[in-house]
Amino acid sequence: MIDDAYQASCERMILVSGDSDLVPTVRLVKQRFPEIKVTVYVPARDRVRGAARELRGAADKHLTLPLNLLAKAQFPLKIRINGNYTQKPLSW
Repeated sequence: MIDDAYQASCERMILVSGDSDLVPTVRLVKQRFPEIKVTVYVPARDRVRGAARELRGAADKHLTLPLNLLAKAQFPLKIRINGNYTQKPLSW
């Protein structure tokens, strides 16, 4: 995020996370580049785990991302890359 901000490669950033370790990064981007809009999507099953108050507060906008939507955004179980097939681990 910081590298993209310094390179002026975007006007908006979208972060999908509930991890508070990213709060300093979001704050730095907003402090140094207030014109860049940061939206945080917090994936969550319940309100307690999806609170992420500090991360949400650092962003310009925040939303909860229902976990059932994540499955629709994943690659299929088996994909072809450069002529070879690879398979997603079953635990995912």
